[in-house]
Amino acid sequence: MTACPYQTPALAAGLLLLAAPADAQTKVGDAQMVSVSGRCGKLVVGKRTLTDTCTGKLLNVTYPDGRTGFYFVLADGRIVTFSGMDGDNPTPDTDVVDLDKVIMTRKDTPDKPDVLSATGTCRFGNPMQGPMTVSCEGRLSSGGAFSATFTTDGKPPT
Repeated sequence: MTACPYQTPALAAGLLLLAAPADAQTKVGDAQMVSVSGRCGKLVVGKRTLTDTCTGKLLNVTYPDGRTGFYFVLADGRIVTFSGMDGDNPTPDTDVVDLDKVIMTRKDTPDKPDVLSATGTCRFGNPMQGPMTVSCEGRLSSGGAFSATFTTDGKPPT
């Protein structure tokens, strides 16, 4: 997977990367990427309910400037990304990303995704301590809401 052209390569390591063994991380340009497997419990963006097409794979990409993205992979190859800056850690084993955009790839123009301004958060735990949940929620600048949950199977990130 290559870095998306609409995101500046750079990111502070989110908890997923801090918790992942060094050999589980994949470099993509200046970014670091890990993946986890599990179950997508919910994926809704505005009026689009995508839960039924959400797969059991979630990617986390972090960039040197502190930006972090959670990439929810859909069965048809599209991706919904919740992107923002690494926030304060509420506890040593939890983290928060302060979201500022939701990015949705398109089947008709795969190299020109929809980039939606948003406000919200993604909260997540330490995947090295067993199953954990990534939970994202907030509002699009257009007024619609978004929410997503993904619970890992407890296996370490790859």
